[in-house]
Amino acid sequence: MLRHRWFVILVIGLFFLLMGNSPAPWYACEGKAIGDPCQYGYACSNNGKCIASPQENCVDDPDTSVNECVICSSGAAMVEH
Repeated sequence: MLRHRWFVILVIGLFFLLMGNSPAPWYACEGKAIGDPCQYGYACSNNGKCIASPQENCVDDPDTSVNECVICSSGAAMVEH
């Protein structure tokens, strides 16, 4: 029973460690326009497209150099909104 608890704690801790390693979705589109190819994740090729954020309340922060409302989307989510 004690081994089972340690295993569960290890799995949960590893999950949170790996989850924090994901880049922000707008990082891949820094300096790019909507429709430009982008690479999001750890693949070696351009596997996505910069799209406008599907969130209706997205507001770009003027204090940053990147537009947070242009995100890299890949796979089935590559639909322009």
